[in-house]
Amino acid sequence: MNSFQIPPRVKLDDLILGARFFISGQKGCGKTALLLFVRNKLTENGANTNTVLFKTGISEAERAKLATGGDFEIIRIGNDISVQYDYTTNWLWFIYKNLLRLLNIDDVISNKEVADDLKRLIGVYNETRPTSFSDLSISKIKAAAKAGIKTGIFTGQINAEVQAIHDENDDRKPIEIIEIIEKYLCDVQLKTRKRCALFFDELELFWNRPDQRERDLFLIRDLLQSVARVNRALGAKSASFVVYASVRSEVLEEVNRVGPEIVRDINDFGVSVSWNVKGTSENQPILNIVSAKINNSEIENDEIPSDNVWDVYFNEKLHGKNIKDYLLDTSMFKPRNIINMLNLAKKYDPENSFFTKESFEETSIEFSQAVWREIEEELLGSYDSRKISNLKAILTGFSPSFTVIDLEARVQKLKKTDPSLANGFNTRPEIVDICRALYRVGAAGNFFNVKTESGLLRKRDRWSFRDMGEPTIDEKFIIHASLRKVFQIPN
Repeated sequence: MNSFQIPPRVKLDDLILGARFFISGQKGCGKTALLLFVRNKLTENGANTNTVLFKTGISEAERAKLATGGDFEIIRIGNDISVQYDYTTNWLWFIYKNLLRLLNIDDVISNKEVADDLKRLIGVYNETRPTSFSDLSISKIKAAAKAGIKTGIFTGQINAEVQAIHDENDDRKPIEIIEIIEKYLCDVQLKTRKRCALFFDELELFWNRPDQRERDLFLIRDLLQSVARVNRALGAKSASFVVYASVRSEVLEEVNRVGPEIVRDINDFGVSVSWNVKGTSENQPILNIVSAKINNSEIENDEIPSDNVWDVYFNEKLHGKNIKDYLLDTSMFKPRNIINMLNLAKKYDPENSFFTKESFEETSIEFSQAVWREIEEELLGSYDSRKISNLKAILTGFSPSFTVIDLEARVQKLKKTDPSLANGFNTRPEIVDICRALYRVGAAGNFFNVKTESGLLRKRDRWSFRDMGEPTIDEKFIIHASLRKVFQIPN
């Protein structure tokens, strides 16, 4: 973690204190690294923490069981009918259960009896094993709620509220218990260094089947809403508990379609990881990651750290550009890309401590393939793998720059040879949508001329990773330089 750099515009104290608890950004921008850094800081200070990985930590079977029996609502818009599922109860139960699992009674300095009651009520008092996601189908939550109510006499007002729901319908018991926990957990004060923090990462959509994707879309939406609700419920009165979540921008784009209110919460209580800052390449914070990693390697090799790694290990220019500009432009301002590019160059010529022109050129195809794999994963938030494969075929051998109309003509031309390639790209709106998606993930930017007041033409290029959020649809698009090798198009 010695080479970790705090992204620009991110106030670390806001994250550590829980004033901000969402982290968003494009794939490869360093969201997970920031989440891990926050967790390590809290753990070093004595906090009890746990991380939940939505992608690798929860199997497809567990997600299916979690989804089983969720509440649903039938929505009619005009002649269209859709089913919207609600997994809020599942996630609230899971979050509170895990926060209370992290809570050590010996760390409580105020309202220890309340903490003890709440642990018994939700079923983590003397539990024999941690609850898996497969235990979180609504039927098992209802059974756990009934068992929690029967665990004995509780103290004070909690006992009265538990008795009041004893004879209620089983369908209501889980949410009633959640409301009791929300009401009283904020009164539990822990030792300053013994906070409880839960982290959610890898919130990604799966496109194996359309119904699977829709399910995961609602699961992620309701998880994000539950994280916001828990932090609002507890954070107003207590700094002892906090829940964090990291989510990709492209996933948020899709979640916004089924739950626009969560985007407001993420804007209000989140940080966006983006490395571009105004100014020249000399003051770009992402380059500090490179310097720090090289200095760390020097220290590990018992060498004196270089004052200026750029003079020691790099040519001043590459392909006519200042080396820093070249690395920034080629990496899309993403830490993962820039480190991958340097690792490939080093792997090509491991005996040479200097990054040569040849080491970059000879690994450019491999780097381009790696960048496209990252882009493919990002696009999976919006398109299935077949459409992404078709998109790659359409762009391969095409042109480094094009308009929406050019791309539409390209599809119609290829359609004569392979009609399946047009699947998902048959209409002008579908072509516009894919151009927007390519722009959002950094695979394409805008490139055009504008006339100055003096009448001269000035070149303009716009990229999402330079904080220019939306494309100009009626202007030319240009494929990012890092992807031209994989698409077999000229620079």
